[in-house]
Amino acid sequence: MPPPYDLPRDVERIVQAVQEAPSIFNTRPWWFEFHPPDQIELWLRGNSRKSLPKGTARARAREYVISCGAALFDLRMTLRMAGHDPIVWLLPDLQRADPMHPPALLAQVEIVTGRPRKPSITEQELYEAIARRHTNRWPYVLPVPLPIIADMEGAAIREGAYLRLLHPREARRWLRKTSSVDSNPAFVPPFTNFVSAVNRGPHPANRYPPTRPNFWLKVRQRFEKPQLMALTTDDDEPIDWLRAGQALQRALLTGTWHSASAPYGRTARYNAPHRYGVPARRHLLRHDELAPYGLSASPLTESLEWDDIREMVRRWPWRWWYADLPQMIVRVGYAAVPSEGEMPPKTHMGTTVSQPRRQPPPEALSSPDSPQP
Repeated sequence: MPPPYDLPRDVERIVQAVQEAPSIFNTRPWWFEFHPPDQIELWLRGNSRKSLPKGTARARAREYVISCGAALFDLRMTLRMAGHDPIVWLLPDLQRADPMHPPALLAQVEIVTGRPRKPSITEQELYEAIARRHTNRWPYVLPVPLPIIADMEGAAIREGAYLRLLHPREARRWLRKTSSVDSNPAFVPPFTNFVSAVNRGPHPANRYPPTRPNFWLKVRQRFEKPQLMALTTDDDEPIDWLRAGQALQRALLTGTWHSASAPYGRTARYNAPHRYGVPARRHLLRHDELAPYGLSASPLTESLEWDDIREMVRRWPWRWWYADLPQMIVRVGYAAVPSEGEMPPKTHMGTTVSQPRRQPPPEALSSPDSPQP
């Protein structure tokens, strides 16, 4: 009989991988409770501030849960690297799974300890890409090749969500809608107090800016014609938000995996022709100009938040041929400069649980709005 799995031995590497997951405004709203030998709980931390309007609370809860879904995918990859299969129960207790009233128990992970299985090559590559994935709000100098876009779309489908590349005409209409939301004085973003913990970008010189005004630095630069991808789900419930977060993280890691090694990694095979060994796709780049940064992504969520705040069904600003609902718009590409800005504060994971067992841990009651140790 194989020995039991030593979960405390892997807590440090699990925490390090989970902290690399993307989250809305780098808030990291998750809390993981470890229950040796083989159980981990994912909690949405509580909010100690006064109650918010229903629409604002729903917009915040939706983006928090999507962030927790991305962290859950990193947890799954970390356990697979340890040779164990995770069994994930999404929303295991509906009475404690309301993200509108946190703390909320979002998922319970049981580790299969009886039959270790070697991770596949794809799982190893995705785990390696966790530390390389990054958000970059600077202008992009090279578009993502369509074969990589197709791989990212397929990766999202594996997690129960959809990621589709928008037509340039649709992208322009989305930027116009986003620009009008930002200029609306009645729109009060619910996340303005997190600006100090995000990677900033330059002030766009274009007519339709692809970033938030409160993300702009004093410098002005012209942005590219962006490649926008739409993250959608079949329904709009908390379980769909969790699936959307996992799909988003798998897709971003897949795109990062294609550009993980210099020069340009696997992206080079999709860029032609070659000039002196350097891929030239309308851009003549230096040999080491792009490879260190890999795939870059920047979420655009302003207009979706506006629909939630007004308690309206989120809709596309054009005729959409699919029945799924939008959850996030992501700008993708390759940046010539690394992302800049302050790093968010680290958060700690719990290793014990309060008694009685059915109560949320006291650490999950801390507010994600306040800095964590």
